[in-house]
Amino acid sequence: MTIKELQSWVERDWQRSPQQPDMQLQLIYLFEELGEMAEAIRKRDGSKARKTDATDLEGEMADVLISITTIANHFDIDLTEAVSRCQKKIEDRHEQGY
Repeated sequence: MTIKELQSWVERDWQRSPQQPDMQLQLIYLFEELGEMAEAIRKRDGSKARKTDATDLEGEMADVLISITTIANHFDIDLTEAVSRCQKKIEDRHEQGY
C-alpha cells in the first residue's frame, strides 16, 4: 500500500464512521499511541520484565501511522508530497555536511 492509498483508505474509513475525528482528541490519541509504541519497544528490547513479540510493535506502529494520516487528511496534507519535500531537505543537509 502506498502512502496515497493509505490516505484514501483512512478517508473512506472515517466517512463510514458516525462521527468525524475531533483534531484535539486525535492529537491526544496520537500521543497515547506513541506511548504504547514506546512501551512495546521497551518490552521487546528486554527493558521490561516481560517480552513482547514483533506483532505488538507492528500494531502500535500501524496505529501511530493511521493517527498521523487522519490528522494529515484533516488538514489536506498530501503525505507523499510532504515526505518527498522532507527527503529533499535531508539530502541537501547531508550534502552540505550537516
